[in-house]
Amino acid sequence: MRKLWIIPLLVAGWLGTALLAMLPGGIATAAIPKTGIELPDDIAIIGATEHLLILRSDDPAYVRKLYAAGAPFVLPARKKTCLDLQS
Repeated sequence: MRKLWIIPLLVAGWLGTALLAMLPGGIATAAIPKTGIELPDDIAIIGATEHLLILRSDDPAYVRKLYAAGAPFVLPARKKTCLDLQS
């Protein structure tokens, strides 16, 4: 029974860490789900996958702006890391 909780706990831990890393807005590139939200003017779409938009901004507070615009979650999108969406 304990083995069934390992995967959900690992996923929740990873998502929690990613979300906490994003709150200060310290990254330049992020991914959000394609939900039809209106992006602020200072955020550019630099790529896309089937379900995600890859975004970039020089504004350090753009992650907060994405959440305020209605993004359900914002994930870091960096080259050669666990979320390599730019290739």
